[in-house]
Amino acid sequence: MKQQETVIRHAGKVLSVTSVQTKVEISAQTACAACQAKAVCGASSGESRIITVRRQDDGSVKPGDEVNVLIRQGQGFKAVFIAYLIPLFILLVLLLTLPMFFENELVTGLGAIGFVALYYLVLAQFRDRLNSGFVFTVEKIN
Repeated sequence: MKQQETVIRHAGKVLSVTSVQTKVEISAQTACAACQAKAVCGASSGESRIITVRRQDDGSVKPGDEVNVLIRQGQGFKAVFIAYLIPLFILLVLLLTLPMFFENELVTGLGAIGFVALYYLVLAQFRDRLNSGFVFTVEKIN
């Protein structure tokens, strides 16, 4: 018997519904203040965000409805890994290895930051491919 995977939920309000997608506005919740993951979660920044969800519902969701946006916890960890841990690893490795090739600390620091910026530019180029790997679902609140 397969154990059910934990999901991350954020309450939100439906802004628009088309035949292929639903746009939901989510804002920071009061529970975010006590959450241990608030430092890496974009939802705890105090501002609202608009999430675009591929439409998979039966048509019962309408603009103005209160809904929960769901994502599997494993996908949340994958996002943290891609957005924070890989760039941190790149930065640390370069800060430790570049001094072997350059004596100037300014060149070393700027080089390491430049490679991290390049990493984020590559991520931006493959945004659509990355987004297809994250599946959000909408659950109507009764």
